[in-house]
Amino acid sequence: NSTATKRKRNLDLEDGTDGPQRTLFGKVWSTQSEEMAEGASTADSAYSTDPLPLHTDMTYYRDPPGLQIFSMVSPAEEGGESTFGDGLAVAEYMRSHHPQEFDTLCRTVRHFRSIDPTNGWYLEGSGPMIQAVDRYEGRGPIEGLSLDSTVWSPPDQWGPVVAIRHNDLDRLPDLPPPSLLHGNNNNQDQDELLKEFYNQLTEAHKIWDNLLNDVAFRLVVKLKPGDTVVVANQRCFHGRQSFVNGTSPRSVMGCYVSQDDFESRVRWMLGGNCRLQ
Repeated sequence: NSTATKRKRNLDLEDGTDGPQRTLFGKVWSTQSEEMAEGASTADSAYSTDPLPLHTDMTYYRDPPGLQIFSMVSPAEEGGESTFGDGLAVAEYMRSHHPQEFDTLCRTVRHFRSIDPTNGWYLEGSGPMIQAVDRYEGRGPIEGLSLDSTVWSPPDQWGPVVAIRHNDLDRLPDLPPPSLLHGNNNNQDQDELLKEFYNQLTEAHKIWDNLLNDVAFRLVVKLKPGDTVVVANQRCFHGRQSFVNGTSPRSVMGCYVSQDDFESRVRWMLGGNCRLQ
């Protein structure tokens, strides 16, 4: 009848605002594939017992989620500890102790991909691992590169760090910037510049990975049933140690909140008296 139809329509409208962000994993996901909603993707390394290195989620989205919220339903019989890290702390340490490598990770665009042929997903996103305010608005990096250069960007190029995007499991092979591929250098100079580009990027990524493995930047937690964690996905890393399932398999449930929704709530709670990067 019309009353039931109207009630159904109102329920649909109520479900249309606020709440979890819909992703390829649905609105609410579980690490137990049989608990996932119909059509939701399980094409992810989380659906294994292997260790997951520190990473941020959805690097293959144009704008990765702002928050990840997950609850431990059933811990593993052995292993499976959760790991966390502060990407902002790692980035600022690199700025202070490895400024050239910090510059490299700020200006180099990395590319990420997720493909699920079963459910029809082919996602690609890109961005620097360290997204910082560019005080030169793109005029500083790469144009001034020469064979005898030791610093690619002016020392005051980068302002505050506003986001981290890092997941080696979803990252595609690195490509040099177009200015190196289509510049006015002769072939020998171009070969040297490409070699320098990859050498600097390899060294910067090595330092980054070493810092992520440093206990000074890691927190290891054995979550108990019912424990819930909220991760600022554009700032903090999370991961997992390998595990062995017993009679009850390790199970985690969670969801995402978009960065736009998150920032909107912060502004609303503060009465608009804040400015977010």
